[in-house]
Amino acid sequence: MLDNLLIIGMFLYITIILLTGEKLYCLGLDFFATKKLKKLGYSFNDLEFSFEQIYYIVSTPSINSELCKLPTNNYFIKKGKLSLFSSKINDLQIFVKMPNGKKKLLAIVPKDRFPVPTLDSMLYYNEIDQKEYDLLIAYLFSHVKTHDMIIKEVNHKIIEG
Repeated sequence: MLDNLLIIGMFLYITIILLTGEKLYCLGLDFFATKKLKKLGYSFNDLEFSFEQIYYIVSTPSINSELCKLPTNNYFIKKGKLSLFSSKINDLQIFVKMPNGKKKLLAIVPKDRFPVPTLDSMLYYNEIDQKEYDLLIAYLFSHVKTHDMIIKEVNHKIIEG
């Protein structure tokens, strides 16, 4: 009887960790990064980043007229992680849902190639350390507004090049 309760308890614990791990990670990132940015005198909107390091899987501009006509609400981002148990995002994969229902990978944004000039200069001038830099990059990389901007940029590149 005790063995069964222990197994059930372990199963519930692992299930809760898997289901809430990413949400808790993002909440923690949001809290600590916002606090750090405020201390430095910045906000999310003050930090600009470059779209130069987006790796496109499709040609830009696209010659596929079906792809060019799709609205941005057909686009979505899948967060690439190193493992199921990790909450840390390794890259962002931008997909589009085609009219036939299939998902098509359009582009990939690797986290280690995500330039934020303001943070780069703060790190260079020792205003922040490497740990704080990594925290702020992770915050920007996981933020919904960033995802929306990346989707708009990918859509723009596919249509206009």
